[in-house]
Amino acid sequence: MKSIEPSNPEHDDCTTKKIREFWSENVNAERIMDKNVSEHKRGQEGYFSDLEQQRYRSHQHLIPWIKSMTPGKSVLEIGCGIGLDSFTIAKHGMLLTSMDLTDIGVNTAKNRFNTQGVSGSFLAANACTLPFKDHSFDYIYSFGVLHHVADTKQSIKEVYRVLHTNGEALIMLYNRISLNELIHRITRIPFEEKSKLCPVVRRYSKTEIKDLFHDFSSVDIQLEYVYGEGYGKIFRFTPRWLYKILSHYLGWHIMIRATK
Repeated sequence: MKSIEPSNPEHDDCTTKKIREFWSENVNAERIMDKNVSEHKRGQEGYFSDLEQQRYRSHQHLIPWIKSMTPGKSVLEIGCGIGLDSFTIAKHGMLLTSMDLTDIGVNTAKNRFNTQGVSGSFLAANACTLPFKDHSFDYIYSFGVLHHVADTKQSIKEVYRVLHTNGEALIMLYNRISLNELIHRITRIPFEEKSKLCPVVRRYSKTEIKDLFHDFSSVDIQLEYVYGEGYGKIFRFTPRWLYKILSHYLGWHIMIRATK
């Protein structure tokens, strides 16, 4: 592979279709660097267990972020994929509505919720045109999704629109000023699949993030996740204290908490 995805690609009428096709063929969280995370068939409980263990082992900042939301409040999850975070959010006691661009993500997540008797609502929808009325949710949650949509700026406007007054958006977007960005530029390995280019993988600076969220009354930004299990032994043997320091300054995840 001789190139990586551009940080701010143009989009056209076909972009959303390309994004849907890519994530339908390359279901998020199932592979790391082209290696399957689970040997179980998609939808089996062992499959979910394996993927959840990997996700929260590698993303140790994620569960505390989810649990910072107040139980009993309404939350829209944008880009649920197969519903790993959806399940954690629902078990935390949130009134959950989850959406994804792909039918395969929505159906896989919905079937698990139905099998386990967990409450949640699922639908296939586009983040750039949310099918909800103004002021519909207490929280919007979207982890690692809106940098993959056709028009990220428009999706943030939609997040603002459907939030209640004083509601909170918990959004993760990729950081261009990061160690992970540098490594990918040096190795020329694509960001989402080792041997395939994802249609859209936008990356931002902190200044650009503040501009994206300028309509919100307050925006808190923190960096997390300097690198993950795709880095093999480097990830496993990095002391946690050093990992946290590196993440604070060079993290790949811009964790955004924006209040309307």
